[in-house]
Amino acid sequence: MAVSAESGPVAAEPDPSSPAEVAQLLRHPESLRCVYQPVVDLRTGECVGYEALTRVAGWPGRSPQPWFTAAARSGLAGPLEAAALSNAIAGSAERTGGQFLAVNVTAALLGDAAVHDVLASSGSPSSLVVEPSWPADALADADPGPALGRLRARGVLVSCDVRDGGRADLDRLHRWNPDVITLDTTLVSGCHEDPVRDRVIRLVVQVADEMGAVVLAEGLEGLDDARHLQRVGVRLAQGWLVGRPRPSLTPPPGQVATWLQATWQETTAATRLGRLATTLPTVEARGPGSAWAAELTEDGALAALVDQNGERVAAASLMRFRATQDVRSAAIRILAARADRRVHGMVAIADEDGRFVGVADCDLILREVLAGGDRGMPLGRGSGT
Repeated sequence: MAVSAESGPVAAEPDPSSPAEVAQLLRHPESLRCVYQPVVDLRTGECVGYEALTRVAGWPGRSPQPWFTAAARSGLAGPLEAAALSNAIAGSAERTGGQFLAVNVTAALLGDAAVHDVLASSGSPSSLVVEPSWPADALADADPGPALGRLRARGVLVSCDVRDGGRADLDRLHRWNPDVITLDTTLVSGCHEDPVRDRVIRLVVQVADEMGAVVLAEGLEGLDDARHLQRVGVRLAQGWLVGRPRPSLTPPPGQVATWLQATWQETTAATRLGRLATTLPTVEARGPGSAWAAELTEDGALAALVDQNGERVAAASLMRFRATQDVRSAAIRILAARADRRVHGMVAIADEDGRFVGVADCDLILREVLAGGDRGMPLGRGSGT
């Protein structure tokens, strides 16, 4: 489980390196306490879930990780992890409105029978997000892939962390194909003024878009960082800015949601690709002056563009973007694409659910960036995706 520290006086401090103390803890699993930190949607301020953090009573001001390390050395890792997970899930039973619960699980223990049973038998597997973790012990090299596959078959969601955007991170993303990609605190802190962090985050957002995953920023503490994450397409966040860990499911303060909604509206007006989209009539509703019309699928996605002569341009041959993607990263993709991907100089724009919004002119997108219309850094500095 994810771990954190707890403060408070204690009469006699136990030694977590002792197998006897670990066994004693297992005999009193109520000593494994959980706190919950809210996760918010950066566009609406809505609390969409919580991350569970384990604390050990009688172990003040220190990380509980030594208990889990000692348990691994004494053959009690599985039972201890299962007990912590069980408490975390039971303590979050009052989640509402589809809110998820995120838990970190030691990678090598995902295949443990007791741990697997707790995760697979949770009341609502589809709202449980599991992120494998690697504590500094002998279990760190295990491959959680097969165990994750079994959990996903039961409906459990998978999260994968990105620490620096290097080869190891990208390889893990490719192998796990996660539902949630978490940005480590070291990437999030100060991202608004660091072109290297900015570039890595934009790369992760692009990868997530291609995989159909959502990006969650951890350790968010500054307003400037929050605004920047909105601009580059990060969807979710947690950190002291939006709520500290609490023993109960405590939502973020109301002013947080109000501020995020206001800044997202500003961001959308200033930097999102959707404002450059031109709406097209459908083929059925086309008028005599329409150069292009849209042929849509039953669920509103673009099937093809059709010109006045009946020529069809299949959607698969067009570059496609979300309306919420920032203009700058779209410009980078357009410049890097082959000429045959810029059919008739247009790209297709869709909403978050894949429904067709309209088309945007490639030259217009590039001109917006060169003219500074996206209110961001100049093209080529901290904008890579």
